[in-house]
Amino acid sequence: MLEPETNVVAFKPRAAVAHHPRSLMERVYASGSLSLRADDRATKAAAVMLQALGLLLIEEIMADGTPRRLQRGEAKGAMDRPWRLLKPAFSGMPGVPDGGGLPA
Repeated sequence: MLEPETNVVAFKPRAAVAHHPRSLMERVYASGSLSLRADDRATKAAAVMLQALGLLLIEEIMADGTPRRLQRGEAKGAMDRPWRLLKPAFSGMPGVPDGGGLPA
């Protein structure tokens, strides 16, 4: 006996694309900064880990468009806003040129 054909296709919900922390860090270091949407929680989780290691700086973008630097431990409470990830300065001080002479 032949079974009737069906045109129903099951679609699995698309999971958020998680970026490996190394590739995330490479993208930020290559461009100097990277913007993240408010709903990109997978990438934000990787960024929090890199911030804890001192490899990235995180800025929360406020409602008026101004950035606010997030200190270690603050990032998990600011997941509902867009972020900007920044390459830290070589000297470790914001605004001081890095080893190549370019501002971080």
